[in-house]
Amino acid sequence: MDSELWNETYENLMQSLPDTKKHWIRNVSLAGYDDDSITLSFSSSFTLDNFKSNCLSEVENTISALTGKEMKINFVIEKKRREEKKEEKEETRILENIGKTGLKKKPVNDTLNPNYTFENYVVGDNNNFAYNAARVISANPGTSINPCFIYGGVGLGKTHLIQAIGNYIFENNPRMKVIYVTAESFTNELIYSIGNQTVQTKLKTKYRNADVLLIDDIHFLQGKASTQEELFHTFNELTEKNRQVVFTCDRPLTELEGIPERLITRFRKGLTVDLQPPTYETRMAIARKKCEAMDFNIKYDVLDYICQNIKTNIRDLEGALVTLSSLSKLLGKEITKEVAKEQIRNYIPQPLIKENEASIDDIINETANYFNVNPSDIKGKGRNKNISMARHISIYLSSNILRYSLTEIGSYFGNIDHTTVSYAINKVKSLIAADESIKEAIDIISSNISNKR
Repeated sequence: MDSELWNETYENLMQSLPDTKKHWIRNVSLAGYDDDSITLSFSSSFTLDNFKSNCLSEVENTISALTGKEMKINFVIEKKRREEKKEEKEETRILENIGKTGLKKKPVNDTLNPNYTFENYVVGDNNNFAYNAARVISANPGTSINPCFIYGGVGLGKTHLIQAIGNYIFENNPRMKVIYVTAESFTNELIYSIGNQTVQTKLKTKYRNADVLLIDDIHFLQGKASTQEELFHTFNELTEKNRQVVFTCDRPLTELEGIPERLITRFRKGLTVDLQPPTYETRMAIARKKCEAMDFNIKYDVLDYICQNIKTNIRDLEGALVTLSSLSKLLGKEITKEVAKEQIRNYIPQPLIKENEASIDDIINETANYFNVNPSDIKGKGRNKNISMARHISIYLSSNILRYSLTEIGSYFGNIDHTTVSYAINKVKSLIAADESIKEAIDIISSNISNKR
């Protein structure tokens, strides 16, 4: 019996056998033959046993029909075939292992934005110290600076910096459990877990087993006692294990209200750094980098105008550039200075009174007169509710009317830092939106200042 006859036998069997039996024919091969017998080869006793029980009689009948005589069928389990199968399995295992290691997708951390890195963080005089502290933390998490409290006004790069720490650690120490979370999300998770012991346990395990915990916008926790309690215990457990903890906030620790002293003192245990508003040079560097990333060609005089006038924060600067880049692509031409002035005017606060027609002292005096307080009290540090309101409105008007920088305004009010100034401005903005009487008071004070000049 030659191989052609076995091939014919195989083809007949594959057509006549039910699908449940075909499998046991596929792994059979012809090992030898003579006039009265054939020898079939199998890779294992397992395949041979199943062949005998499922297909043997059909094979015998088919061969007899094709040859016209009965043929004895012998069986052999070939060591060579077993070795080939073993080698195939080993090769498959090696390829699978390669797939699991060298060829697998790069791991990602779902809590981090991969775009926030040290490489694309523009460093200037305003943030150099904070940047260097963040690099030290990233290189030695949990050992050199722990905890770290980073504060600064809106849009100054706090989120970028804290996530850059997380991305660097995750990239270089992938086995470390790095968690970034906003204080609001942390609070919402805790609220969701109330009444469900299983969820509460998972929540505690999640955060207390972190190697690096990064919590953004910690000021959101003001007045939230249950969340503060959970953070207190989480903080203690992590720092006792030398796990890294980093917080960000929009104001200094001294301005945080509604947070217990025991938590404040723990924030103070490590390093506190602040982010100042960017200087003109830093704004230009940030703007150029942003334009390069957007493939946005912009004339120097337009870029200079933007950076000279948008002094508030990086977010406003980037927003203006995105607006002009989109317009440029839509129109298919370069943006002129005149077009820029028109399109980004909402990013540039317009003075209610010309700068040479009023001073901060004028604002303080008129505000003090309206609230019936002493101007010196507004410049002081008194906590009286009426004085605090007058001070916040004076700061707000100094920014809104005169367009002074946060640092310049701070120097007039007892040398307070820019973050406290920013906090006062934002607080008045929120009060204006919520209370018509506050808006009315500001309008009256502004009108009085204007009428007396």
